[in-house]
Amino acid sequence: MVTSIGPGSSHNYLRISRILKCLSELGLEHLNGGFLLHVLNEQSEHNQLDTAGIRSSMDRWWANCIRNEEERKWIRDTIQKVWSKDGYVFTREMYEQALERRRDTGYLGAKRQAAEATSTTTDGA
Repeated sequence: MVTSIGPGSSHNYLRISRILKCLSELGLEHLNGGFLLHVLNEQSEHNQLDTAGIRSSMDRWWANCIRNEEERKWIRDTIQKVWSKDGYVFTREMYEQALERRRDTGYLGAKRQAAEATSTTTDGA
């Protein structure tokens, strides 16, 4: 269990925000999505890192450190699914699949994959 960003650690949440912004500035923004999805997996599957402060920081600040609009939207949508209380669980396997998809296609979510498949089919006709 990680306690360094636990309850009452708003100063540490600000540090994380600065780190994420810095990664973006240094051309390492691709690491931000993986971090957010890791925290989401811990919340969803293991009931860890799930405080009001962390949720607020994820929603208000950390997700906004992702400049790629499609990636930011996919991550926000995934966060909302988990937080909706409908029983949606973002598993470690889903986390790993998203990162693998990004490595292979340049995009975390499946939407672009489907769009590209449709485009390829249409272009080939």
